[in-house]
Amino acid sequence: MKALAVLGLAATLTQNPFLPAAPSKPDILKILAPRDFIDRATVEAFEKDGATVALDQYSNAADLAERSAGERYDLVVLRGPALARRLAAGALTRLDRRRLPNAKRVQPLVAAKYAAYDKDAAYGVPFGWTAFGLLYDADKWPEPPAAWAQALGTAKEARRAGDCGVVWPDARDESFWVVWKLIGVDPARAKAADVKPAAALLDRARGGFLAFAAPDEVGAFVKGAACLGAGTAGEAAATAVRGGDSAPTVRFAYPREGAPLALYAYAIPADAASPDAAYRFLDMALAPETARQNATAAGVNGAEETADAEALKRLTPEPVWDAALATAMQAEWKRLTSSK
Repeated sequence: MKALAVLGLAATLTQNPFLPAAPSKPDILKILAPRDFIDRATVEAFEKDGATVALDQYSNAADLAERSAGERYDLVVLRGPALARRLAAGALTRLDRRRLPNAKRVQPLVAAKYAAYDKDAAYGVPFGWTAFGLLYDADKWPEPPAAWAQALGTAKEARRAGDCGVVWPDARDESFWVVWKLIGVDPARAKAADVKPAAALLDRARGGFLAFAAPDEVGAFVKGAACLGAGTAGEAAATAVRGGDSAPTVRFAYPREGAPLALYAYAIPADAASPDAAYRFLDMALAPETARQNATAAGVNGAEETADAEALKRLTPEPVWDAALATAMQAEWKRLTSSK
């Protein structure tokens, strides 16, 4: 009887309109993005409305897979092929564009390239883009390199690299893309049988490199050890920041054989715990000034910017390779990097 009385009193207290309401739980928005893609100022601006942002960052595809397997996120920033795979698996939310008025600011050309992964732009909104090309020290190499063959030592022009170091980054997919272009294989149609010939060329080329699968090619340029390499325009710009007043003049060049286009986009996972908060953050992030801020932090061209449009027209989005091809590529890349 006493227990019933206690329960009745508890129910009365809970329903008493004169008691203060229990405080509501703050929104916690979990975001997963590549390292440095979300500027801290963007997070702080969103948190002013009482929400809390838990920002997790990944450094490569393996890191992305590991973090995604052990955690649920409300908003993610994915590279095109990764987004396409998740879309095919039914792991993304179809977006309500009425809740994203700023999404219309994405440049039509960027949207057209992004359609390679999300045909009707129904599941993601482009963040920005970059290309994998040639990096060179303009103080040591006055004329811009014109071809991948120069860096990989498969052309007469490559002899000019003899007086300085060539540094090749730890970039598996981009490396195979480049070599396939050189040997006449369409990267979008590559098969598992095409992997070993490409790996053989990389194996020969790395013998003339200062460093192969370098974890920090920017550092090699800053120290003056490298004069030629591969990477993005954002990495070329990063040498000026890291090198300060004594930084070398490192520039980016588009090779004549072409360059792979990396597109990044926002998406909301199908199992997001806080989709409303994700929509609010995403639309805020797409506002012009915030979008520019994040693109600068990420070292990419913003999806809303018109810069480098002529170069973008000539670039081809990275292919979405099947599991068999990716497995073969990883096996050869592991062999090459384990014995470097």
